[in-house]
Amino acid sequence: MAEIITKTEQMTGLERVGTTFSFKEPDRVPCAPLLCGATHRFAGLTYGEWSQGTNIEAMVQGHVDALDMVGHDGVVMLLDLSVEAQAFGCEVIFPEFDTAHPNYDDNFIKNPKEDYKKVQKVNPRKTQRMKAVIDLTAGLSKEIGKTHAIVGFVYGSLGTLSMMRGPENFFMDLVEHPDEVMATLQLMDEVLVEYAIAQVEAGAHSVCYDNLYASQSILGKELWEKFEGESVKKVTDAVRNAGAIVSFHNCGNGIYFDMTEKWGHPTAISHAYVADDVDSWEEHKAKWGSKISTIGWVPPGPVAMLGTPEEIEEECKAEIEIFAKGGGFVLATGCEFGPNAPLRNAKRMVEASKKYGVYK
Repeated sequence: MAEIITKTEQMTGLERVGTTFSFKEPDRVPCAPLLCGATHRFAGLTYGEWSQGTNIEAMVQGHVDALDMVGHDGVVMLLDLSVEAQAFGCEVIFPEFDTAHPNYDDNFIKNPKEDYKKVQKVNPRKTQRMKAVIDLTAGLSKEIGKTHAIVGFVYGSLGTLSMMRGPENFFMDLVEHPDEVMATLQLMDEVLVEYAIAQVEAGAHSVCYDNLYASQSILGKELWEKFEGESVKKVTDAVRNAGAIVSFHNCGNGIYFDMTEKWGHPTAISHAYVADDVDSWEEHKAKWGSKISTIGWVPPGPVAMLGTPEEIEEECKAEIEIFAKGGGFVLATGCEFGPNAPLRNAKRMVEASKKYGVYK
């Protein structure tokens, strides 16, 4: 699909995102494919090297070069979901060309009666990869902070702790060892608050809290609220008090928008599926579209990675037609753009926003 611009663009990416988050119509629908790990190919690093966060200068330049090629409106500071777990002591494996992950053959927490006590407070500004996220944010703020939206990222304590215990065992612990789990979550929340504040101080315009477990595909609503409701409130209150916008990411099916609104009061949610209380994207727009901005929801696998140019264009067009009116919509992938997906497909999404998302 050839690049098509129907009229001169009047806004920067930052202005475009800010306008739509205010439920006003910018010059066109903002587009922000979640190019996180995919920028390693611009940085001249293997995915494993990029994930370890030891070459901040190259990582910054990778994001800048990706912006130059793709033309998107904002960036997200996600490395992967094991950053926080590693900071608390969990062993993490770094494949050369795949996503970093905990060593599930040797869980950090083995004995639920004793091992939750192993989790201790850390200083996010002095940990390897939390510090890398903070430094990456600062570097990008200097380079693009006046023109593009910079979104920090925090994986919530519930998800983080499950990586350290192993999901199956962790779900059992929520029922059989709730006191041990809750005490550890509360300790971790204190660190995540400081981590979020540090990202804002480094230049993040927003901090995105990943509350993956707040969805029908993982935990029941009451159980989620019991264990993560207060955690969400602590971190999001800190983000707002530090002067940044609160956003969320949740790629689970049947997201608890009502719980997220109750505890986090987000401006926007990045999501791949509709809320649990509606049955279609049209219903979602009608119920939630004027309350919480949607960032999404191009399927990252079947469309962003494997889709033909025509399929990508049609998907983007359909989403824009449903969600664009009245602002409150950023065209994006429903989860991270595949680190090994064709980068040309991210540019095709931007091109579609210029072709179909121009406001009259």
